[in-house]
Amino acid sequence: MRALGTAQQGLWFGYLLNEDRAMFNTAECIAFAGKIHAVTLIAAVQQAVRECEALSGLFVADEYAAFFKPCELPVVVQQVQVPVTEDPEEWVRDWATRDIRVPIDLERELPCRFVLLQAGGRDFLYSCVHHIALDGYGTNLLYQRIAELYGAALNGDPAPANGFGRYEDVLKEDAERGAQGRTAAARGYWLETLSRMPEPASFSERSAPISASFIRHGAPFTEPLWRALNQVAEAHGVGWPDLLLAGISAHLRQVSGARSQVLGLMVMNRIGSASFNVPCMQMNIAPLCLDLPDDADLIVSAKTIGKLRRSSRKHQHYRYESLRRDLGRVGGEQRLFGPLINIMPFDRPLAYGNCPARTLNLSAGPVEDLTLEVQIGADGMPILDYDANPACYSLDQVRGLQEELFDLLECWLAEPQQPRAVLLEELFAVRRAWQVIKAPCTASYVQPSNVLDAIRLQAQTQPEGIALVQHEQALSYGELQARAEMVAAALVDEGIEPGQRVGVMLSRSPQAILAQLGVLLAGAVYVPLDPEQPADRQRLICETADLALVITEAAYRHRLADIHSGPIQLIGLLTSANRTFSPRNNDAGCYLMFTSGSTGAPKGVEVSHRALAHFVHAARQRYGIDSADRVLQFAPFNFDASIEEVFVSLSAGATLVLRTDPMLQSMSSFVEGLEQLAISVVDLPTAFWNEWVVALRSGQAQIPASLKTVIIGGEAVYPEQLQAWQRVGRHDVRLINTYGPTETTVVATSCDLQSIEPNRERLPIDQPLAGVEALVLERGNRPGSEGELVLFGPQLANGYLNSDSPAFAHIRIGDETMRVYRTGDRVRLVDGQLVYLGRLDNEFKISGYRIQPGEVEGRMLALPGVDEACVLGLELDAGVRRLVAFFAGPRDDVRAIKRELSAVLPAAMVPTDYRHFDVLPRTGSNKIDRKRLQQAYVQGTSERVLNDETQRRVSAIWQQILGVSGIQTDDNFFELGGQSLQTIQIVNRLGAEFGTAVKVSDVFDHPQLADFCSFLDSRLQQREELVEMVW
Repeated sequence: MRALGTAQQGLWFGYLLNEDRAMFNTAECIAFAGKIHAVTLIAAVQQAVRECEALSGLFVADEYAAFFKPCELPVVVQQVQVPVTEDPEEWVRDWATRDIRVPIDLERELPCRFVLLQAGGRDFLYSCVHHIALDGYGTNLLYQRIAELYGAALNGDPAPANGFGRYEDVLKEDAERGAQGRTAAARGYWLETLSRMPEPASFSERSAPISASFIRHGAPFTEPLWRALNQVAEAHGVGWPDLLLAGISAHLRQVSGARSQVLGLMVMNRIGSASFNVPCMQMNIAPLCLDLPDDADLIVSAKTIGKLRRSSRKHQHYRYESLRRDLGRVGGEQRLFGPLINIMPFDRPLAYGNCPARTLNLSAGPVEDLTLEVQIGADGMPILDYDANPACYSLDQVRGLQEELFDLLECWLAEPQQPRAVLLEELFAVRRAWQVIKAPCTASYVQPSNVLDAIRLQAQTQPEGIALVQHEQALSYGELQARAEMVAAALVDEGIEPGQRVGVMLSRSPQAILAQLGVLLAGAVYVPLDPEQPADRQRLICETADLALVITEAAYRHRLADIHSGPIQLIGLLTSANRTFSPRNNDAGCYLMFTSGSTGAPKGVEVSHRALAHFVHAARQRYGIDSADRVLQFAPFNFDASIEEVFVSLSAGATLVLRTDPMLQSMSSFVEGLEQLAISVVDLPTAFWNEWVVALRSGQAQIPASLKTVIIGGEAVYPEQLQAWQRVGRHDVRLINTYGPTETTVVATSCDLQSIEPNRERLPIDQPLAGVEALVLERGNRPGSEGELVLFGPQLANGYLNSDSPAFAHIRIGDETMRVYRTGDRVRLVDGQLVYLGRLDNEFKISGYRIQPGEVEGRMLALPGVDEACVLGLELDAGVRRLVAFFAGPRDDVRAIKRELSAVLPAAMVPTDYRHFDVLPRTGSNKIDRKRLQQAYVQGTSERVLNDETQRRVSAIWQQILGVSGIQTDDNFFELGGQSLQTIQIVNRLGAEFGTAVKVSDVFDHPQLADFCSFLDSRLQQREELVEMVW
């Protein structure tokens, strides 16, 4: 027996630690242009394998070390017939994809297997080799020997002498490096170099554990691109691989935004080494640490990269597995580098005897993030394969990345002196212009008039038409216009000047609508104030808005005294014999709506007259509202949904009906009110509509005969709710799902849901309103099919009051620089429709899984007896993260709910704790009050999150194995010195101590003591629950 080389040692421990024993299988296939002599080829394969030391034996281990045990085992080459009805190459690829997932038992069989796949007119030689035995270069040496033996046998010549070197010399060379201090020096070099680098940047925002399966997209370089690459390389004295690396770095800069980058480079470690002619595992992954300036051109970038590669070459033998351990980046999703680049300049034999052949590179091994592989094809042209971790990328994303790199290289090679910052801006500006999303072509768009002009036109054309109704009180359009102009005149008499801000704190009444219109007609800015909000918040709003006047009623005057020190006027006293109609120009502020801010203080969003006019015109067109409609005014006035209800209705000549408080006593009362008022259009929060659906399902409510359109918005619509609505509702009632931040004037996109099939994971928010344009941008403002929704066009607000925000940004789109609003919402473009996925900042991570709480909520709402659901990711004491479900409905059997969720969700997405309510608390806008739920949960969780007894017992085992004392709850197993073999020992001791199965991967996923104990407690609790279920 002989010792393993350092490269083999890392793979041996990976083999032991990973439950997926096929993780490190590699596969290639020689595709022959015709038929070969099967017996001769099989004999050549068998002889070459016997001559290869690395393949002729078993890998064994005792308690302390692993060894290679040479032995003579039969080399079996199977023969498989390719079905005649199939495309041979496609069938072989599919077959190989399945075969590579079959583990090789290193302790009982040779670390390789060969299969001769025989089709009608051509053959394929497939090999699956464990990475511990051969790397890509070693496999190339093996195939060269097979071709050499096969050709000689066909010609009747004696077998050429075996030219393989001795593996013993490789081991000796490795030992000499250590004895001479070169290994220690290399370690020091990398530790010092990497200490200056940030976390590795990636083309994906997601991270995941290493994956044996991967998504592959490959394409050859075009002939012009390959020619340009070589011409520029020759003209400037640089290597074409360095030009390619410069392009990849620039692409990563654009996508990730990171200038400092750590790429991974596959290195052969063969040149000048005893391993040059030894088929074995010798390759390594060396970090390439880049910090290229943005003003560097292609040549400067390539030369800098070349210099860095040459200076680090003497240190590239230091194993990356050791480097990860040195830096404490072991386990879970911790990475040493970002994208991995494998440039394979060595050639496979292109002929076996007189039969031409080419190589199909099926798999070079597992993928952490993204691997870019370049190899020379049979025609001499390079092929670029992208192998991507499927937990981090989709096929569309991989395809898009490759296309972008080719475009980038083509542009930069054409102008190699162009600074990369200029190149990237030009390149992606064009791509962004290609991918702008607009309203459907059927949505004709004309320049809208000012909303106040539109309302006055209704007063002129139908002065007797009913504009406003509440109880028995009704105002015609003529009366509404006259009285609003009188309020405006009274405000001017009070000294209000154009551009000043006027607050309005009034109950739902015709006077409130008159006040809104009067403020705008006076040229002032309308600022709604909610009398029900806390005084401190109202005070801050009044101070921030710098109100010149507040219009109110007697019931609220005493409240205003505490929050506003300026002038106050009762609506009943705002009278004048004069009439004023002097709205400001279209770019001036129209209204100021306050939203919650990330800093804890409310933010004032100022919307212009132009933006409101565009929205009202587009909404009228999309909703189909006209003078025959009766529209319910439902929303509080300090929410922008009220802007939609009031101004869309009045500009269309419809009747605006103000809801009454008794309508909200119950859902049946609400529906009765709709019937009595003959409402044809309602605009509701999605949460309220959900309650309506629940009432419809239980038979406690129905849909009034007068109703023709239901507009909903504010929260995502779940497919289960839509399905129930379609099942028990009326098919002739339009259900319109709307989406829009306050910053883009109420609504930006909408979707008719009535005809949408609910059997999809997420429902669309569809397409923009007329005049609104959208982009889906990934990091670096890169256009994509999934990313942040960015909106632009005439509906954009003027901005935040007294505050600059990066949310309002300028992005170049085509030849123009456009002002845009970055919504912070994550969307996906599916078949031309936008689908809302959630906030960019609300993802929650547990045990390597990134969790969107909305997805869990959707699954809970699909369960019978669950009417409301809210799922929060909470970080508790000691950094423990927990997914908590709050729910309401007649069902309260937590164990059954958890069991049913476990059947449809990954374990990490199943909430660990549950709280049942009769009704979930809601905010003033009728949304679920998530903040209140979180506060109540944290305050009520006074017990220790972790089990002290579990910590004591686990830490005792850690101390025994690691030989350390004083372990604390935040200590990391690997940072304490844990090695791969010790991990196995830990798992065995824990299994014996607690009587439950613990896997090695569990330690890697939960290396921190507190986190591991929490995981273990959860495992033990699940076992107890299973026992209870059995009995």
